Amino acid sequence: MKDDLKGKLKFHVRILAVEPRAGYMDTVYTQYVLVALENGQKAYVFDGPTEGHMLCTPDMIGKTKKIVLVMLVHSLAKTETQAVSIIPDPSRPSLEIDGRIDEIIIPDDPGEAERWHDAIVDFGVGKVLIEIDREYFHLQLREDDYVHINGRVDLRGIE
Repeated sequence: MKDDLKGKLKFHVRILAVEPRAGYMDTVYTQYVLVALENGQKAYVFDGPTEGHMLCTPDMIGKTKKIVLVMLVHSLAKTETQAVSIIPDPSRPSLEIDGRIDEIIIPDDPGEAERWHDAIVDFGVGKVLIEIDREYFHLQLREDDYVHINGRVDLRGIE
């Protein structure tokens, strides 16, 4: 992910816990990271081997960090309600988000642009990058549209 895009997505959270998920022979390959958002809500985010390793380390627990999130969309709908909110799943890295589209990012390659676009969605206490695949093109989403999204949320940056 490009640094300028990461800059648009960064927001502060407090790292509360790191819970190993998939592992083999004393090596952890994936983990859930429990974070506290600025509004006090707690949410899990998935941390897998991005850039060849997991991004969150146990020494980050208890610290405030800037993170970048990407969402694997399970469902996406355009809404008339102008609301921003987040409902975390208490047991896994899944979020239900009502948010406003800040930016639509169309790939430079025309072939790729026919298959998907990215969007930055503001959900009030942070932002997330989502992929809008061809299945959702009929929604004709634009900047400043409000959407309802459900999906898995992945950690893609931490500092």
